[in-house]
Amino acid sequence: MKHFSTCAALAACLLLPVAAHGDSAQRPDDHAPIGVMGDHTHQAGEWMLSWRRMAMTMERNRDGTDDLSTSEVLRSGTGAYMVAPTRMTMVMHMLGVMYAPSDSVTLMAMLPWVDNEMDHVTAMGGRFSTDSGAMGDLKLAALIPSGRHTWTLGLSVPTGDLDQRDTTPMGRSVLPYPMQIGSGTYDLTLGWGHLTTRPDDSFGAQIKGTFRLGENDEGYTKGHELGATAWYARRLSERLSVSLRGTWTVLGNYDGADPRYAMALANRIVTTVDPDRRAGNRLEVSLGANLTLESGHRLSLEVSAPVRQDLDGPQLQVDRVWTLGWQRAL
Repeated sequence: MKHFSTCAALAACLLLPVAAHGDSAQRPDDHAPIGVMGDHTHQAGEWMLSWRRMAMTMERNRDGTDDLSTSEVLRSGTGAYMVAPTRMTMVMHMLGVMYAPSDSVTLMAMLPWVDNEMDHVTAMGGRFSTDSGAMGDLKLAALIPSGRHTWTLGLSVPTGDLDQRDTTPMGRSVLPYPMQIGSGTYDLTLGWGHLTTRPDDSFGAQIKGTFRLGENDEGYTKGHELGATAWYARRLSERLSVSLRGTWTVLGNYDGADPRYAMALANRIVTTVDPDRRAGNRLEVSLGANLTLESGHRLSLEVSAPVRQDLDGPQLQVDRVWTLGWQRAL
C-alpha cells in the first residue's frame, strides 16, 4: 500500500443495528463489536465521532468450496488464464460522524479512504504487483430506534473512483474490478438490528441488504449484498467487554461488463476482469473487545476469519480481517 490519506465525513442517512443511548451508554458492550456498522442511536443533541481501520487479507484461489493451486488457474498448468492473482490486501480508513436531531432518529455519515494491493503470477513464471488508492463512496444513513430494535435506511453516494490504473506487463492499464474503489452507482441500504443487555452480558443481531440503483458510467452494476450477523458480549469489568460474533455474507455477480476489459476477458488474461466471477458467500467467526475510557472515548478491536466460503471462482478467498476503532461521544 503506497497511498494513505485522511478523509473527512459529514451528512445523514443509513440504518441498521441496535440500542439507543441512555443511562447504559458507558457500558463497554453498549456498542456492538467494531466490525458492525450503525449499531446504536443517540439522544437528542448528541454527537459522536469515529475512526475505523479495517485491514483485509485475501490469499489462495477458490472455486466453489475447493481450494485451487496456482497451476490450476494458469494455462501453463491445468487452468485457462495467463495471469493468476495470488494475494490481495485492502486497508480502509473510515471516518464517521453521528448526530441525533431528536430522540426518534440518529443521522450518520461515513467516508472511507481505501488502499489496495494485489500480487500476481504469470503463466511464464513472472511476478508483479499493482496498487490503487482513493476516497471511497460516501455512506449516509438514518437510524430509527424502536424499543430494543433499530431500523436503518441508507444511501451510498458514488464518490469512489472507477479509473484506478497501474503498470502491468501490458503497460499502464486500467486495473480489474477488485482494485477499483467505488461502485459508480447510488446504492440503497436497508437494515434491522436488535440488542438485549443484561447485568453482565449482552447479545444482538443485525440484518442488512445493499441494493444497487442503476448502472454506472462504465457499463456495469456491482452485485447486491446481503448480510446477517449475531453476537454475544461478556463484561469483564466496568470498562472492558469481549465478544464472539458470527456473520453470513452473500455477494452477487456483476450485471453488465466494463468495455475496457473486453480484450482481456475474451483472451482470458486474468480472472479478475470477469464480472461472472465476483459472487459468493462466506461464514465468518469474529473475536472482539470493547474498552471505554474517560470523557466518552472508546477503543475497540475485532479479528475475523472465515470458516466456510463458496465462491464463483476462480477468485481469491478472504483469509483474515482486522478492525481497529476509536469512538468519541460529545
